Amino acid sequence: MSELSRRQQARDDRRDNRGVFVFTATVAIVVMLGALFYFYAVDKRGEGPSHEASPPAAQVQGGARTAPTAAPATK
Repeated sequence: MSELSRRQQARDDRRDNRGVFVFTATVAIVVMLGALFYFYAVDKRGEGPSHEASPPAAQVQGGARTAPTAAPATK
């Protein structure tokens, strides 16, 4: 392979690598923006995970059903 051919091949390789980098970066940005939009849409629709504590009625019902147990007598 001649010196001119090697230089041209190296230049073509750099251009190809730059194109692959730009394509990969673009895909990564589009995927991240899509994920952010998805989570925003789910949160606005109200189907996302709730960030609130459980309702007080559910906490009281569980505690009211169980009878208190007596502690064992100690000497």
